[in-house]
Amino acid sequence: MTKIKCLCISCSSDSEIDIRKLNIWGEMGLARWLPETMAEAKKRVMQCKKENNCDFCDAEIHEIIINRHIKTKKQSLR
Repeated sequence: MTKIKCLCISCSSDSEIDIRKLNIWGEMGLARWLPETMAEAKKRVMQCKKENNCDFCDAEIHEIIINRHIKTKKQSLR
């Protein structure tokens, strides 16, 4: 079926030790979507650094692939 490729960003929000409490984010302001390009993901990390001024930034960008198994409405009409 369809593969959705995008990027997400994870960080520990200034030295969180417990890995289960990592922040995983893809939003900017009130809009929430995952970046599709590495440049957009890096731009969001830089914007976060400016806004939050963390002592140690450990943000990491991850490529994710979502395999969609159900047809969309438009695909099923074809």
